Amino acid sequence: MKLFDFADFYYVIEHNNEYFEFEIEDDFLDQISEELDIDNFKILELSEISEGEFTALIETPSGEKHSYKYTLSPERVAYILSVTE
Repeated sequence: MKLFDFADFYYVIEHNNEYFEFEIEDDFLDQISEELDIDNFKILELSEISEGEFTALIETPSGEKHSYKYTLSPERVAYILSVTE
């Protein structure tokens, strides 16, 4: 599984020449909002650090940047594998 593309709150995973588009889970977004006590933010970058694990660089409305680890949920990994293997 590899990160193929990313835009806004969506990302595309490529695995065995198949492409899967997902929206970043609300739980992850809510965690950031609660931790920083903000209602909105931008995800500037999503970088793959290992298979199924990513670093999300976010920017707050005040311009502060923070980095968070984002991991594919087991359900999404199982879905990708069920389609491609």
